[in-house]
Amino acid sequence: MVQRMGDAMGQKGMHARPAREDLHRGHAPRCGVPIVGGGDVTADLADHAPQRAEAEHGTYDNRVRFLILHGWQGSGAEHWQTWLAGRLRAAGHHVQYPELPACDEPCPDRWGIAFRSELGRLAARQDDERVVVAHSLGCVLWLREAANVAPSRRVDRVALVAPPCPGAAVPELAGFYPTGAEREAVALAARETRLVCTDNDPYCPGENAARFWAQPLALTVDLLPGAWHLNVEAGYGPWPEMEAWCLGERSALTERPTGLRPGGTASDGLPAVGTA
Repeated sequence: MVQRMGDAMGQKGMHARPAREDLHRGHAPRCGVPIVGGGDVTADLADHAPQRAEAEHGTYDNRVRFLILHGWQGSGAEHWQTWLAGRLRAAGHHVQYPELPACDEPCPDRWGIAFRSELGRLAARQDDERVVVAHSLGCVLWLREAANVAPSRRVDRVALVAPPCPGAAVPELAGFYPTGAEREAVALAARETRLVCTDNDPYCPGENAARFWAQPLALTVDLLPGAWHLNVEAGYGPWPEMEAWCLGERSALTERPTGLRPGGTASDGLPAVGTA
């Protein structure tokens, strides 16, 4: 079943990864998350030195701080999360885009420790707005950890994009379920939590993410029909609408990326959205 889903998405895992020659050139670390950072460079885990080399201690004058959480196997160089991190950082914002430990074989406990460290860094300036943008398994991580978010670390806005469902039956993800997420805890962890999903995500087989996640947790839903896993294969490289949401310039994400042609074909030649 997992192989069939991979074939349908045109990839081995959920996320596009840099071409093999790019990895050999050292353009991205193993999990496909480029070095995009900002702020503290303290190691997250005693036994895990981040691959991030966040050596630039810039001064961030903008009053919005961002934490971007990738999913299983990371997000590659062409993924919208990588594009978004670069755009926000170039605009002078504090951006945390960590490589979560062992992302090919993720451990929920280790990811939880790394997440709590990143959230503490995000809250370093109490008066700044805090925004979390998660994709795929990163969404499940947020939901698992919501009950552990202290009031001083509460964030303002969260976008959960294409969270997988337990029915995906992917062995590497099994340890993340059940999440134990409860409506009250999720509501207390963030002032606003949006679920951005589709109606044909292969990682919610037989389920609709809006029904599985949003209804029991009372999440606001932005539905993008036919958008599969909202990743590179679905045409989600540059995503100006997500950038605008991050910057508070739009309140919802109900439109396809502007780079997609009618019918779902990306203008840069990426596969058509929803094509098996």
